[in-house]
Amino acid sequence: MAFDANLVLHDGTTITADIAATSLTSASGSACLDIRETRNVGLVAHLMVGNDLAEEDDTLQVTIEHCATVDGTYVEVARFPLLTKGTGMPGHYQIRFHSHLQFVRAKIDVTDADSGSDFTVAGVHILLGTEMI
Repeated sequence: MAFDANLVLHDGTTITADIAATSLTSASGSACLDIRETRNVGLVAHLMVGNDLAEEDDTLQVTIEHCATVDGTYVEVARFPLLTKGTGMPGHYQIRFHSHLQFVRAKIDVTDADSGSDFTVAGVHILLGTEMI
């Protein structure tokens, strides 16, 4: 299955803070996707992490959320494992979920353990598909 621009929840832009997209237009590398035309309620989110976290106690948590409106209140439908330095990065994770609502986004939560505002991870791609790979 090929991925295209219409299936990208996060495009690999370096993550330095929490991201929760509220628009179909990409900001900080993330956007909401309108899945109304897919006619699939069973979907697969793919999380590909190209680089490890910089510091030992930093964490990266990615959840998939859905909503009836692009700027409404999103509800979690799937959660990837909590990632920390040295645990499965670089790596590829996939998770199945069901959505009957129109919009889907990836919510990215980061914890900068030393509160030094120096959290950074590059090479994170979050893609939407219909099949496990």
